[in-house]
Amino acid sequence: MKPDSAVEIIRKLRGAGHEAYMVGGCVRDMVMGIEPSDYDIATSARPEEIIRMFPRTEAIGAQFGVVLVIHRGHAFEVATFRSDEAYVDGRRPTGVVFTDAKTDVLRRDFTINGLLFDPIENRVIDYVSGQEDIRNKIVRAIGDPQRRFEEDKLRILRAVRFGARLGYSIEPKTWEAACRMADRIRQVSIERIREEILRILTEGEAARGCRMLHEAGLRAQILPEVEWTTHLENSLKRMPPGPAPDFAMALLLHETPPPIVANIVERMKFSNAEIGHIVALVENRPRMGEARTMSAAALKRFFRLPRFADHLELARICTVASGGDLRDVEYAARMFQGWSQEEISPRPLITGDDLIALGFKPGPLFKVILTRVEDEQLEGRLNAREAAIDFVLANYNPDAP
Repeated sequence: MKPDSAVEIIRKLRGAGHEAYMVGGCVRDMVMGIEPSDYDIATSARPEEIIRMFPRTEAIGAQFGVVLVIHRGHAFEVATFRSDEAYVDGRRPTGVVFTDAKTDVLRRDFTINGLLFDPIENRVIDYVSGQEDIRNKIVRAIGDPQRRFEEDKLRILRAVRFGARLGYSIEPKTWEAACRMADRIRQVSIERIREEILRILTEGEAARGCRMLHEAGLRAQILPEVEWTTHLENSLKRMPPGPAPDFAMALLLHETPPPIVANIVERMKFSNAEIGHIVALVENRPRMGEARTMSAAALKRFFRLPRFADHLELARICTVASGGDLRDVEYAARMFQGWSQEEISPRPLITGDDLIALGFKPGPLFKVILTRVEDEQLEGRLNAREAAIDFVLANYNPDAP
């Protein structure tokens, strides 16, 4: 995302006599030579002044000095310089005091996120040696690490995420505080924890991030049911780029028994659709090793699993990670690509109404007959309604008790 709209907001704030800078992750990315995906702005303007200055705003956190400004179709968080009062819930301050730019920076989490950028003068303002830490590839808490983590326990997970994603080491005192306080992560809502775990899994360094979670003692607090193994690490190293979150979670959990997987993802409050897909991926993974011995009918029914390509990818990753034989996975992939959707899920040749018309009485036999007819259809031995009716009459007696 280009910074032009953010610069326009800053110019307008400056024109009204306020200080205003880009701040946080966008500045970190610019220093690293990465184009930011969004831009946050910090300013001396008070929330009510920001709301008066811009025609489209949302007071998403005005009590904490944060206003969302909608400009040229993009949303920008514009926050008033502040310092935070006491944290009592491990997430939010009880109140804020509006201050100056330096004090605002000193309340933030990590030095690499504590940079300001003045786009008018084209200069970085660095009160915390964040640029040096970027050059040295270090994640370092601003000030006292324990205090930063006490303010918001989620920062413990964020330290791991930044270290993993950026390939940075975590500064020793920051790492020691994270390990020492690992059990405090349970004070954070499971929804916030889930989102950080998913970002660790999907932002490009899943294996490194999960190893750091394990070494810090965070895995034992968040996912005690998941055993850290060499195979799991090797599997996570093969995470595809930009995976769907539910696929990424299934890869993390693929060695865990399906009933326990269901308990984990329910506890972490995934959506019902995500829960279904994650459990199905883990539960059906062993079946891929039987692909070459399956009948055409069984294989086609297997292929009806939603998002079957994910099942193929999970099996491929796990098999390669363990040095296993890929022939079943490759066979399944060829067959899946070779058959059309109509061949995998054809319209039924007959229905229960047809069986009633033939004189059969509704009951358990209906399912037996319809399944057998479908088997014949999927195997290619029946392809017309009349042939299916003849098959039924030749093999079943409607007058049988």
